[in-house]
Amino acid sequence: MHSLWEGLLLEPGAEMTDHPDRPGYSFNDGPPPEVSRFFANKGLQPSFSWADVEPEEHAVAFAVAKAGTVDVLSTIRDEVQRAIDDGLPFREFQRNLQPRLEKLGWWGFGEALDPRDGQRRAARLGTPRRLRTIFDANLRSARAAGQWERIQRTKDALPYLEYRLGPSERHRPHHEAKQGLVLPADDPFWSQWYPPNGWGCKCWVRQLTEAEAQERGISDSPPVPTREWTNRRTGEIKQVPVGIDPGWERNPGRVRQAAMEKLLRDKLAAADPTVARTVARDVATSWRVERMFAGQAPGTVPVAVLSEPVQTALGARTPIVQMRDDVAAKLRRKHPEVGAETLALFVDAIDHGPAAVQTSDRHDTLLFLVPGDKPWLLAIKHLAEKNELWLSTAHRTELRKWRAKLRRPGITVVRE
Repeated sequence: MHSLWEGLLLEPGAEMTDHPDRPGYSFNDGPPPEVSRFFANKGLQPSFSWADVEPEEHAVAFAVAKAGTVDVLSTIRDEVQRAIDDGLPFREFQRNLQPRLEKLGWWGFGEALDPRDGQRRAARLGTPRRLRTIFDANLRSARAAGQWERIQRTKDALPYLEYRLGPSERHRPHHEAKQGLVLPADDPFWSQWYPPNGWGCKCWVRQLTEAEAQERGISDSPPVPTREWTNRRTGEIKQVPVGIDPGWERNPGRVRQAAMEKLLRDKLAAADPTVARTVARDVATSWRVERMFAGQAPGTVPVAVLSEPVQTALGARTPIVQMRDDVAAKLRRKHPEVGAETLALFVDAIDHGPAAVQTSDRHDTLLFLVPGDKPWLLAIKHLAEKNELWLSTAHRTELRKWRAKLRRPGITVVRE
């Protein structure tokens, strides 16, 4: 999807080409609410290279190449959010962000942790050029995603879209060839060619009424030829539409949460168990989960990976434990102290703590004891027919109550 505004992600040899605006042109920086909301609901995805992050991930995960720490990611994200909400020009964005990054040591040349192998490598970190890339790519893609939300809401009255060139002094030939193209808003063409379509791309779409579309001439849906592109970081070979920069080939407004959630589940299920467990722990203690606790982010997230013995004892085909937004919000309402640290304790218990299986006619449930001064009892529901595991409840308990529960009929101890 188009790169998503994570346009932040540049690696050596992948510098963004400058596309200066025509003299005298400027954007109106006042954002509709959909723009701010789309960016605010993005999670944080530590990344060493822009190529580490798939287009689908860009739609819901905020990633900055080489900014592999939560502090740096959060700082950049905060300032981008402020720029979107307050309509700040780039100079003010840079003036606000650069000192904060310098204080965190993320400026100039330094070392960054590569999450793929855990090694620290020399890397170019923050620079004015990189800040410009972050600013432009994020704001343009946020605006595009916000506009797509409005398009879906108003397409009964404005059912067509027209591809328009932006204010750049120079245009990519393939983008120039799309100028004036008129297609229905639901045409599959827009799933890939919905702008922006590359680094520095300022193309946009205009909504049209039926009469306006007829007057301009409705186009035939064009073919979308592709070219082979090899991800230098992963070795993956993929097909990218000709004329679109790799990483920008998906419409961020269409690639929504469900697709990203499935992508993450599939990746965890296919990963080495140790890697999957580490990633799930990172997700469980992430900014996105904190927003779910606060009732501010919809969706689901993986929070733990069962060990093979526990998975076998349960008879589950998947090891991935997920949590829904409503469960997270309910847990916070009942226990205001719950946060990332609490969930980290839950994950530790799922990894290593006492466990038992409770069988019933409806479904089996995994029970875990979270030890401590005030122990917790976790319940993970196993929906065998759907191949799903869900964190369903968590409440305070006592050690004596846990031991009493283990003596009940239908309870099988899995791990002491």
